[in-house]
Amino acid sequence: MSIDANEPRPHSVLEPVQLSLDDAFQFRCHKDIPCFNQCCRNIDIMLAPYDILRLKRRFDLSSRDFLDRYTRDYPMDGHGMPGLKLATKDGSQECVFLTDEGCSVYEDRPSACRYYALGMMAMRKKDSPGDEDSYFVVKEDHCLGHYEHRTQTVREYRRDQGLEPYDEANREWRRMRAAVSAWNFCSYERHCL
Repeated sequence: MSIDANEPRPHSVLEPVQLSLDDAFQFRCHKDIPCFNQCCRNIDIMLAPYDILRLKRRFDLSSRDFLDRYTRDYPMDGHGMPGLKLATKDGSQECVFLTDEGCSVYEDRPSACRYYALGMMAMRKKDSPGDEDSYFVVKEDHCLGHYEHRTQTVREYRRDQGLEPYDEANREWRRMRAAVSAWNFCSYERHCL
């Protein structure tokens, strides 16, 4: 099988570069940028427990009422592990909290929104006792923030976005989710025992 160099290749919005907390990247989002809020018009946001807690408190709702009004169930893996996604406006993929002025819950926005235009994943290296967080740049075609003249480290960006309490509160949930996924994979593949 030969590969035709002129054939279109799949495009990834992820830059395949692993970043640490002290690595720098270029990005700035602000109200005057032409693409402001475009990322909120086509969402697929998985919610973590602390996201839900912050938002339900903001609206002074019970957990059940918040979940019924503002989330949608979805299977997190091929084995049906339940998860929750942020709801969208009827008939669109637009965030339910998006207004003409921007995010109506900005101070309590979910961690996925705070991280944008970064992604984060936890990995455990062989023979390592714990997980290590790694980061990567998410570059969607609509986003002009990558062309703004602001360079910052991942650590600075995380601090500016208020991510520390979110990551700390959700750390055990992420570990549990990864363990269940690994267990499901091992059970399915029957080669991990």
